[in-house]
Amino acid sequence: MMKNSMRLKQKCVSGQSLVSLMLSISLSSFLFLVILQFYSQHQQQNQEMLLRLQLQTELQRVIQLIGKDLARAGFRAVSEKLAQNNLSLFEQPNPPSAMTIAQMNGETSNSCVLFFYDLNVNGCIGGQYKGNTCLANEKNATKEIERELFGYRLNKKMVETRLTYKSAVKQNCSFEDCQRYTQQSACNHGGWVDLLDEKGSLNLKELMEHCNVSEATIRRDLTNLEDKNLLYRTHGGAMKRSAARGSEESVEENKKITYETAIVVPLLNREEP
Repeated sequence: MMKNSMRLKQKCVSGQSLVSLMLSISLSSFLFLVILQFYSQHQQQNQEMLLRLQLQTELQRVIQLIGKDLARAGFRAVSEKLAQNNLSLFEQPNPPSAMTIAQMNGETSNSCVLFFYDLNVNGCIGGQYKGNTCLANEKNATKEIERELFGYRLNKKMVETRLTYKSAVKQNCSFEDCQRYTQQSACNHGGWVDLLDEKGSLNLKELMEHCNVSEATIRRDLTNLEDKNLLYRTHGGAMKRSAARGSEESVEENKKITYETAIVVPLLNREEP
C-alpha cells in the first residue's frame, strides 16, 4: 500500500515537472521571438537611415555634376590663330543658344537638356582642324565632335547622361545635320546610358558592344572616370562606388534610391577643361 502511494506521488511530481518545463520553453520561445522582432526592426531602421544618407550623397554628387556642366554650356575658348569657329552650326536659332531644354517622348516637360561647349579649349566644337578655320564649304571641318556634345534627361524616373560616339554622328555635318544633335529629337535617341545603375557593375565586353568602340577606348574612358572618383575599376570592367564599398544591401535594394538620382556613366571620354 505504501509503495503504491509513493509511486503515485512520484508520478504527480514527474507530471508537474513536465508541465513546468513546457511552460518554461514556451515563455522562452515567446521572449526570443519578441527580442528577434525588435532586433529585426532595429536593423531595418538602421538600414533605412543608411540608404537615406546614401541618397543625400548621390543627390549632392549629381547636382554638382550637372550644375558644373550646365555652367559651361556655350563656352568657347579664344584662339588667336582661329579665324572662323563652327559654333553657329550647333546653336539653335531665335535667339542663338548653346542649350536646348525639351523632353523625350512620353516624359514630363523640360526633363531633357542638350548642350555643347568647347571642352578641349581649341575654339571650336570638336578636336583637330586644318588651317585657321573649323568650317569647310559651310560644313564642319573638325574631328571628334561627339566629345563636346552633352546632355541629361529623365527617363522613367531615372537620370541618364548622353553618351555620344563616333558611330552616332556625322563628323563633316552640314548646318541641318549639326542642328539635329542639339534639337528635341536627340532626347529620344543618340545614346543615353545608365548601365552601372542597372547592374551595379559591368565588364569591358558589355561596354564595347553597347558603345560600339574598341577595348582601348573603353579602358581609357574608365581610367578617366576612376580618376574623377566616379567609378571603381575592377579586373575586366568597372563598378559603382557604392557597390565597391561593400554595402550590405543588394543591387535591387540599391536601385530604390540611386536609380532616380545617380548618373551611371557620367559622360565617357570627358576630361575636365
